[in-house]
Amino acid sequence: MKKRLCKRISLLVAVVMLLTSAFSSAVFAVEYTGNYFSVGELIQENTFDSGKGLPWHVVESDQGKADFDISGGTYNVTIKNKGVNRWDVQLRHRGLRLESGHRYTVKFSVTSTANCQIYPKIGDQGEPYEEYWNYNNRSWAKVDLQAGVKKTVTETFTANTTKDTIEFAFHLGGDCVTSATPYTLKFDDIYLSDPQFKGYPEPVPEPTNAIRVNQVGYFTNLAKVATLVSSSTTPQNWSLKNSSGTVVATGKTTVKGFDKSSGDDVHIIDFSTYNVEGKNYKLVVGSDESLPFDIGTDLYTKLKYDAIKYFYHNRSGIKIEMPYADRQDLTRPAGHPNDVLKPDPTKNYQANYSLDITGGWYDAGDHGKYVVNGGISTWTVQNQYERAKYLGDVSIAPYADDTMNIPESGNGLPDILDESRYNLKTLLKMQVPAGNTLAGMVHHKAHDEKWTALAVRPDQDEQPRWLQPPSTAATLNLAAIAAQGSRLWKEFDASFANTCLTAAETAWDAAVKNPNILAPMEQSSGGGAYGDDYVLDDFYWAACELYVTTGKAKYLDYIKTSKHYLEEPSSLTGGEALGVTGCFDWGNTAGLGTISLALVPNGLPAADVATAKANIKKAADDFIAISNKQGYGAPIEESRVAVNGIEIIGYPWGSNSFIVNEAIVMAYAYEFSNDAKYLNGAVTAMDYILGRNPNVQSYVTGYGDNPLENPHHRFWAYQADNSFPTAPAGCLSGGPNSGLQDPWVKGSGWSAGSRPPQKCFMDHIESWSTNEVTINWNAPLAWITSYLDEKANDEGGSNPGGLLGDANGDGNVDALDFAAVKQYMLTGKEINMKNADVNGDGDVNALDFARIKQYLLGAITSF
Repeated sequence: MKKRLCKRISLLVAVVMLLTSAFSSAVFAVEYTGNYFSVGELIQENTFDSGKGLPWHVVESDQGKADFDISGGTYNVTIKNKGVNRWDVQLRHRGLRLESGHRYTVKFSVTSTANCQIYPKIGDQGEPYEEYWNYNNRSWAKVDLQAGVKKTVTETFTANTTKDTIEFAFHLGGDCVTSATPYTLKFDDIYLSDPQFKGYPEPVPEPTNAIRVNQVGYFTNLAKVATLVSSSTTPQNWSLKNSSGTVVATGKTTVKGFDKSSGDDVHIIDFSTYNVEGKNYKLVVGSDESLPFDIGTDLYTKLKYDAIKYFYHNRSGIKIEMPYADRQDLTRPAGHPNDVLKPDPTKNYQANYSLDITGGWYDAGDHGKYVVNGGISTWTVQNQYERAKYLGDVSIAPYADDTMNIPESGNGLPDILDESRYNLKTLLKMQVPAGNTLAGMVHHKAHDEKWTALAVRPDQDEQPRWLQPPSTAATLNLAAIAAQGSRLWKEFDASFANTCLTAAETAWDAAVKNPNILAPMEQSSGGGAYGDDYVLDDFYWAACELYVTTGKAKYLDYIKTSKHYLEEPSSLTGGEALGVTGCFDWGNTAGLGTISLALVPNGLPAADVATAKANIKKAADDFIAISNKQGYGAPIEESRVAVNGIEIIGYPWGSNSFIVNEAIVMAYAYEFSNDAKYLNGAVTAMDYILGRNPNVQSYVTGYGDNPLENPHHRFWAYQADNSFPTAPAGCLSGGPNSGLQDPWVKGSGWSAGSRPPQKCFMDHIESWSTNEVTINWNAPLAWITSYLDEKANDEGGSNPGGLLGDANGDGNVDALDFAAVKQYMLTGKEINMKNADVNGDGDVNALDFARIKQYLLGAITSF
């Protein structure tokens, strides 16, 4: 379903581009017959009285530094470091258009807390950077400000050309700074008026449907749950309508009440018992209805393909071309085709070598390559294949050859392993060569010297690039994924498998010698930090993978003495996490090792493997318990989040990734128990991702009636420059983030901790703190969509709450359940009614008692 996306493209181009950094003449060719707003005035936020500032936003260079807030009816910019050039700190409004012959009035007021200057101008956003107005009728002069004295400027000019993609900008850095910093500039009443301007088309509002559903759909035989926003304290009647409007099911909501994570009062609609496949169903409560959705078994068949294709699109070192790109506009020249880098000369690790790290996957919206993030991403993709190898079917897409439409398709090897090898080979090349200090250790990351701008193709990146110093965490990440890769490639390419194993064991030995080279928490210019001050989990993970691959005693001895032995966490406190709900991420890797021990045949005692599986189920139970408490079914709750050195309570950066990773653990719990509650738990997690959330937002591009459209990405940058493409389908946004660190969301009047966690999201390319896309977020999306597509026909809808026969809810069916049913019949003592109703007649009675007895005696093998 992409109706809303199409609607936006056809009707809303003008408004969408107004709020971005590009505005082409084609915008005005769109025929619009609706209402207009802001007649005669091009600037959308003039007075700041509402506490909002968009589309005004502050821009800093690497040298210039500033803070801002919008309060007291002014937009307040505090200069902290002037930088070198006056444009190193700017307040700007992009996406404007001048019409030749039109007469414009420019007006603004500004007050400074110190003597200084500012340079206002209206001109091109990019080359050739021509200015069509500047202070004092194009005198190229700066405006002098005296401390505490309000300065108001009013001037007029006539445009001598029609020009798109212009900006109104105030340059505040460099030679404008004549006083000691910090000082604050307070802007107010900013106008660019044109009596002939007919205004902007009224935007089509975002959907606010009170009934929130998985906009892609629900599996025929699995749980089907939606959320109704309602302050009513009594159950409401709901109905399910098919595509022709016929009511096919009815029921009553369950009152949930106030939901802290969303700030909404909600009810739950459970229509799991309805299992007729069809298109465009809607749920209705009174005058409220949901967006349309499907019921079926092929819901994720295309999505799993798009999700895994993300990695081809983000390959470095080769051109992205048809037919593999799927869309012509997504093709591009090779990025960094000769990525030969030296260690960063400004860092504390100095060496004389260069490493050729050409290839691999770009990490996120930027052009960096980070070993710890690349490591967990590679592990997840390889584990997707390994899970199918032992518990699924590797003869289907995307596991079999020629199923992913990538350059390697048709080479006789599994496509998904071809894709993961493309990144693994590059990570192998980040190992410090023999003969050097720290030989065998691995460089933590490689990235540009400075951040590149949006709308920059990888091949247009002209920044110097450097290897960052080695770290113990990166070294152990490589040891883990290279060991995992070695066992997977052994049957297909023995030579590559041996290369991987040699690198893995070399890395392990180097890490043992250098156990405390910790990656700093501070973010450097041009690349993310990925800091980690605790690496015992990484040692455990690497030892697990090496033991499973080699069976060597030294790895077994390590894992058995590790505090993390057989652990599957449900709360994370390592890396940059402070207690977030989750099972693993790039900074918390112990759970990955435990999954490999539970999945892959190895030499551990059967009891230890059983414990690993039990711990995985326990973690899944924790996630399901959280999900059941939430109004929107998200298996995550508020936790401590650090924002600029201050802790708040909310959702972490990339909250959606924690949810999809948890869905993987629930999937394994289902594999190890055959208990439908775990499969339904994974399904419910995906419901939240695909629209059952307070933003009525599918967080995946191309899927749902309100899909993600504008992720933060350098190349998929249509919103910033419409000569660039929109994102391909199947990209997962990081989603709600209570930190709200980026200037765009702060310009909207939002601040850290000011909003319910699930509402800390904005679908805008500039919102890098809530709307980035990355390899380690799409890897679990690819994993879980493939898994659910495979399991779509499994039975779970008849008992979406748990395991049939498990009357006491302890996860097993045994004599205790037999006794519990008997006691219920004699005394009415509470039991799990859904589980106990083994014959499915809606009641628990002697018939169920008899069937449980037959099951325990072996007369029947299932209910």
